[in-house]
Amino acid sequence: MRFHTPGRPDDLPPFDVLWARAAALASLEAGGSKNHHDYADTVVHHDDAGGNEWRLTRVEGGRGVLVGADHECDEHVDIEGYDPYSGPDWLPWTWFTTLEQQREQGFAYWWDGSAWDRIDYPDIIDNDGLDLLLTHLSTAERAAEGVLGFLEVRSGSPAWEEGSPLVLHVLELAERGTGTEEEWRQVLDAALGFASRQDSQYVHRGEDEFDVPAALAVARETGLIKGCEARTRPAGRGRPAGWVPRRG
Repeated sequence: MRFHTPGRPDDLPPFDVLWARAAALASLEAGGSKNHHDYADTVVHHDDAGGNEWRLTRVEGGRGVLVGADHECDEHVDIEGYDPYSGPDWLPWTWFTTLEQQREQGFAYWWDGSAWDRIDYPDIIDNDGLDLLLTHLSTAERAAEGVLGFLEVRSGSPAWEEGSPLVLHVLELAERGTGTEEEWRQVLDAALGFASRQDSQYVHRGEDEFDVPAALAVARETGLIKGCEARTRPAGRGRPAGWVPRRG
């Protein structure tokens, strides 16, 4: 999948697919296979530790929101009147306020239950950062490549041939949404067991210290396991009077 610059709503996979991939990576991270995706308080958060990050959250009513910023593509946040939040009333305004207190967001995309949307960008914006921040989740294969890259596993190596199917199994189970807790336990145990055997700067613990129950807990909390529902943020009831993004 090719991303445009600046990003377009149809660059993104459907919300449930994007959520499944992001949550699966957060589950592996919780189990010890570091990949810069965490889950807490209804949000999957990706932070590359280099000034680039995004957050994905569910909103009640089958909706969702993606916000983020890349430090190489954030000059437009200082454009007079730039407001990535000029969207529907149901957007989570309280959450946006908290985010803006931490950092100006370079983009906001929202899923209304059937399609992604964002504001119409002024011509001065040539890149909002979406292509730099989200392409690794454009397909399950690219997401798996990212996990193996963090483990410093070389493409085409015997370790790659062993590990790629294991990580892809996690991602495919996430996208199907039909996996039982026991099935999840098995695929996470296999993927994390593989991760623990890699000689990588991102692996600092022995095989018996990788935490399958912690990974399973995230899979449960994010609704990946059959019969479990992810928590959602309450929908907003209209933009608060006078609410504007933070500047400077």
